Amino acid sequence: MLLYVDIIDACHLKCPTCVRGVRAFPNTARKMPLDVFERIVVKAKIDGAYKVDIFSWIEPFLCRNLHEYISIITKHGLPCGVSSTLSLKNIKDFDAAILGMDTLTISISGFTQDVYAINHKGGNIDWVKSNLVQLGVLKKYGGARVDATLRMLMFDYNRAEEPKLRQLAEQIGIRFEVMLAEGDPVTMPQPRDAETQVISRLQNFHASRPHEPAGKVCPLVFEHVTVNADGDVYQCTAYGNYEVLKIGPFLELSREEVLLRRYTQPICNSCSWSRRPVTPIEKVQLQQAMSARMGEEIVNRVPSLSSPLEYVPYTQEGHIISKSKAWLDR
Repeated sequence: MLLYVDIIDACHLKCPTCVRGVRAFPNTARKMPLDVFERIVVKAKIDGAYKVDIFSWIEPFLCRNLHEYISIITKHGLPCGVSSTLSLKNIKDFDAAILGMDTLTISISGFTQDVYAINHKGGNIDWVKSNLVQLGVLKKYGGARVDATLRMLMFDYNRAEEPKLRQLAEQIGIRFEVMLAEGDPVTMPQPRDAETQVISRLQNFHASRPHEPAGKVCPLVFEHVTVNADGDVYQCTAYGNYEVLKIGPFLELSREEVLLRRYTQPICNSCSWSRRPVTPIEKVQLQQAMSARMGEEIVNRVPSLSSPLEYVPYTQEGHIISKSKAWLDR
């Protein structure tokens, strides 16, 4: 599995296409203690995690000792990933964090401030570019091994910015990719009452699974586990960390129990996120999860929930397709 951990509980930007950005769930001052984080990493490795990413609904660089969390992951032999906007004027110990991480994705939605600020509301493109230059220097001269990618979130209004952003990535010496973005910051922003809508869907629960035919599963349930700053597991990376979607404390639940609770969560019945064919190993995992619930001892436990993805869906133009819109079968 890929474990996502929000070590803090805040993002400074107000992106209209993000539930955190519109404050559908608010920023708080919560921060995960380093010792709790290490226990979570250790358990995740035992549970079969192949990587730990420090992000889900946060800006990781708001954590002023981010490099200390990264060092814990590497100490236990797992790769560490970070996703950021880099839209901060001064990032404490930026060099130390970059030198420790394995992957870094920088989301961006414009080359000029006017275009960038439409979606990355509250952001400053000059700060982003300054941090990118520093990143480039670290990669070229400072020994940074991080695999960095500048990811353009493409909307209808910012398509003309792609060549400039591609050139920027080339100048810095990092990869560039384009992802077709969800919604629209002007015409289709995220609702601020998103939690109310989630609760309404749960209240209208029906036992049928209209979005999940036999033999299909949601990839988010099997491939990812997301944990918030309190150490609680939440349903998936598609929704915010709402109380009604909390699964329970990661450190207190077995991997099998986490899987079973997430697989049977009623919100999935009304979710249209694209499904894919279930794998033979996943069938065994579900059987083992149910056996564990029945109090049976697990024999020949499946070593991990999933392996790194071997494919990404693209358009003919080479743009990444969000998996909530389309999923290509293996």
